Amino acid sequence: MAAQQNKLAYITGSSKGIGKALVEVLLEKGFQVIGLSRSNEIDHHNFQHAEIDLSNIKAVAAYSFEKQASQVILVNNAGLVGDINPVGAVDNQKITEVMNVNTIAPQILCNNFLKRFQNEKGEFHILNISSGAGKSPISSWATYCASKAALDLFSETISSELEWSQLTNWHIHSCAPGVVDTAMQSQIRTASEAEFNRVQYFKDLKLNNELYSPEFVANKLLQVIENPQNFPETLISVRDF
Repeated sequence: MAAQQNKLAYITGSSKGIGKALVEVLLEKGFQVIGLSRSNEIDHHNFQHAEIDLSNIKAVAAYSFEKQASQVILVNNAGLVGDINPVGAVDNQKITEVMNVNTIAPQILCNNFLKRFQNEKGEFHILNISSGAGKSPISSWATYCASKAALDLFSETISSELEWSQLTNWHIHSCAPGVVDTAMQSQIRTASEAEFNRVQYFKDLKLNNELYSPEFVANKLLQVIENPQNFPETLISVRDF
């Protein structure tokens, strides 16, 4: 029981996809897990659900990291692809929602996480879930691409600040998980050719069983969580390890 109390993970988007798979993997490894999401189906004695809408920035800013342990990680996993359309045909409200969930909420949570724990003893780790879409433009995903590019650079800046502050007990990574078989991919495949010129490519990935499973990605992320010192670069990709 002591080992369970000494390992704590806060995970956003814990109700499905990569987030849910990672919760299950970490529970098996003896972590206490707090899931931040709108809904929940996980029932485990070491799991606590914090109901929150991550597009509601006031609610995100009000969230406090009350529990602590000798090892604490924050995983910003929740994400939205938004309105799949070229700029000029995008719903403005969807732009706001995507930036809130993918960029602003993680920045606020990172900020509050550092405020809460930067003077504490122990091991601390921020793991942001990014995307290859943050490295190159994909037509009809402009806001999603921009949100993930911002998350990458935000993470790199925190890394430089941690080094400057000599917080050697802290780690931060922004990890692109690859193309994963999640609800987001299902949404992408419903787009028309007129909305998204690469939709057939994503349909073929599913048809040819080329999508990573959430469980595969969760176990890859576990390697980063268990041995962050083995990943000296802030920006990493599941495809590379």
